[in-house]
Amino acid sequence: MHTLDFPGSIQFETTSRCNAKCGFCPYPETSKTEPQGTMDDDLFEKIVDEISYYPVRLIQPFLNNDPLMDRKIVTRLEHIIRKNPLSRVSITTNGFLLRPEIARALAAMPLETIHISSNGLTREIYRETMGLDGFAVLSNVNLLWDEMKRQGSPTRLVVTAILMSTNKREVEHMRQYWCARGVTFYLNPLNNRAGNMTPERFRDLLPFDEGANASQLRAYNMSGCPSLYAWMGILWNGDMVRCCMDWRRAKVLGNAREQSLYSLWHGREYGGLRAVSDAGRLNEMPLCGECGENRFSIDPAVLRQVLSTKAESQLEAANDLRIFETIEAFRIQTPELIQLGLIRPEVAK
Repeated sequence: MHTLDFPGSIQFETTSRCNAKCGFCPYPETSKTEPQGTMDDDLFEKIVDEISYYPVRLIQPFLNNDPLMDRKIVTRLEHIIRKNPLSRVSITTNGFLLRPEIARALAAMPLETIHISSNGLTREIYRETMGLDGFAVLSNVNLLWDEMKRQGSPTRLVVTAILMSTNKREVEHMRQYWCARGVTFYLNPLNNRAGNMTPERFRDLLPFDEGANASQLRAYNMSGCPSLYAWMGILWNGDMVRCCMDWRRAKVLGNAREQSLYSLWHGREYGGLRAVSDAGRLNEMPLCGECGENRFSIDPAVLRQVLSTKAESQLEAANDLRIFETIEAFRIQTPELIQLGLIRPEVAK
């Protein structure tokens, strides 16, 4: 596979911290075992300055964190945009720290997209799925949206949720709530974060019963990975990781403080990984081997049949079928879902 001379997509976290405790995320565990901190100004400016020399398509100043945990994030975003006027800049946040002054500042920036990770609507489900005060988050996001409309912001606001057993009853309500306000809403599939989630926790979070879930679990061939040829990820301390799923930092490819991004991109560590990928043996490596396993992907025909013919708990089967019908309507009304892997493209009409 062809390697770009410099990555077209770069993610780097200006802080490692997150204030949520999402049940599907490894952060609550890995934050206790891995060093945490905030990127210093010298390293931040070094990274942004070097990026500005290349035609980077997408810059995302976050990785395994919430960017609003960095108290300097507003001025840092402004610096990124000023130095890279031709690049698209996007952020993803849970929205809990979207204070009025931050909302006004974000609305004034020419960002590509602001993604809000939101896995509930009622206070109880929000607390269960993310460990956050859902009322505060919804108020903050609505404030941001109002400010964006007031300023005529060209930025796209997208709310995303992961379909899980804990929030499946609220999927349709979430869609109606955000769409009524003119905000784009996406539904993402659950995965086990390349094996970083325990099998027990993954099983508990799957949305349907055992038989229906088993009919939708897929394993993908990860003998090679396209991200190795076009994507770069940098942690708060400058360490470069191979993948956004490397929560435990098992494979560090070098450090951006010690070397240029260009030399790291063309260095021995990255080259060795690409050689393994080119040989079709990437799935033999830890983490990479688990990446293609346990992907939940809805096949409408199979799922409808399984849910309709379940012998046990007819009421539960009927409820699940109604939830699935909502998801299938999503597929027709919101074809972007296909891009996120929830509905397999070959069954989409």
